[in-house]
Amino acid sequence: MQHRITIEGSAQAFVSHSGQSALDAMVGRPSALEVGCRSGGCGVCRVEVLSGSFARGEMSAEQISAECRSRGIALACRVFPNSDLHLRPLGKRVGKGCTPNADVAELLRSLTRIARCGDHRSEPGACT
Repeated sequence: MQHRITIEGSAQAFVSHSGQSALDAMVGRPSALEVGCRSGGCGVCRVEVLSGSFARGEMSAEQISAECRSRGIALACRVFPNSDLHLRPLGKRVGKGCTPNADVAELLRSLTRIARCGDHRSEPGACT
């Protein structure tokens, strides 16, 4: 079965096939998610699941605390869609909370914009 995966702030959509993680569905294509260890340990691909259902693979409690888990935060490499998903990239956890570092969040938004429409710094408003 296939499920559509979308990233907040991006017009891109990815297709996850049965048994494939959300991250694996995006590998090889530009996306706002970084790729790290792919085994649930490094925390680089941390996301908030805004909508949809999924199965969770084993992931580091150091990267995804029980509090974060209860708020729909997971590692994309260990998210296996059961339906279409809409994700918000958060990046590696900084400190003990679930909230992303503001600088990291802004960088991820910029990378998403560049992946979506290229680097249009010389053309303000060229791509929104």
